[in-house]
Amino acid sequence: MTESDTEIFDKPKTEPEKKPRKKRELTPEQKEVLKERLKKGRATALANRQKKALVKKIDKQEEEKARDEKIAKHVLKKNHVDDNLAQLKDELKELKAEMAAMRKAKEPEKVEEMKLQIEEKKNEIQEVKVDFEPEPEIVKEKPPPTPPIQIPKRKVFNTKLGRFI
Repeated sequence: MTESDTEIFDKPKTEPEKKPRKKRELTPEQKEVLKERLKKGRATALANRQKKALVKKIDKQEEEKARDEKIAKHVLKKNHVDDNLAQLKDELKELKAEMAAMRKAKEPEKVEEMKLQIEEKKNEIQEVKVDFEPEPEIVKEKPPPTPPIQIPKRKVFNTKLGRFI
């Protein structure tokens, strides 16, 4: 490399010095005007935010009302199958009532028949009791119970303690 090349590389780059900015000096009247504008802007922004919040709230209520109406329509919607089902249930209740009335009418006849059958069974049981002689029971002696066998516990290595437990 030549000297001219080294000079280019060796020279440090100088950055231009930045000049400090002057602060804008305001008169007290200008400061008051700016403060009033700031207050007015904040009040306007607050009003706008409140309006948007109110609009969102109203939209949510309308959506909720629409959902409720849709659910109500679905629930209140009647099927012809449901009507038919109600008729069948009423008919079933009527038939059950008729069956109960018929049973009550036949009940006295059945009760007397059952009483006669019970008396006959009682007589048969008394006859069998008289003829019955119990046989003596043979009692077998049970062998004495065996004592339980003790099984030794298995030892496990505890890594925290570093020994078998």
